[in-house]
Amino acid sequence: MFASLKVTVGRHESSLSADDFLKKATAAHDTGDLDGAITLLRQAYTEIARGPVSYSVETFLRLPLYLQRAGRDAEAWHEFNLLLTRGFPNQLNHPDVIPMEHSRIYDKMRLCLQRRKQFDRAVRFGVLSFISWAIGLDRQQRGEELEDYVDVENIEANISPLLMKAKKQHLKDEVVSLVIAETKHLRRVDLDGLGNHVDAIVLG
Repeated sequence: MFASLKVTVGRHESSLSADDFLKKATAAHDTGDLDGAITLLRQAYTEIARGPVSYSVETFLRLPLYLQRAGRDAEAWHEFNLLLTRGFPNQLNHPDVIPMEHSRIYDKMRLCLQRRKQFDRAVRFGVLSFISWAIGLDRQQRGEELEDYVDVENIEANISPLLMKAKKQHLKDEVVSLVIAETKHLRRVDLDGLGNHVDAIVLG
């Protein structure tokens, strides 16, 4: 199913598939060999690009997460931005699906910032994740789900924990109002502008 890559293991050569590399990356990560896991992930991605099979965005989010855990924060952030701007091998570039994938990327960016205790900056990416998911629901014409998702109580339930971690609970009404306003015109949302607006409120 997958194109193969010859790799040398001691004196023996093995022909490994993308799935083989992914499994080895998991094993290396679990034993604390983060640099080895990162190398194996990159090899897996090379194999994926050579074959016809599509993998989920979560497969490619492993790399920036491993980089962040290895203390290679700048590289991790670079990989996140590449996923947002260039996508990933064999990505199904369907406009109804991409916002959902971006939502997951933004959420992992939020997580990485919270792990660094940069809680103020993390609010931006939590909001972008929420809005991106709403955009996806709208594009997929999942009206009932969208209605429940953008309900004020659900918006507050998603925004409040972000602000609590940042110790900015007093900004809840302002940020929630901003998110509510964006849900009214999901087909015209400027995500960069929204992120900057959130930063202006939270970072002040």
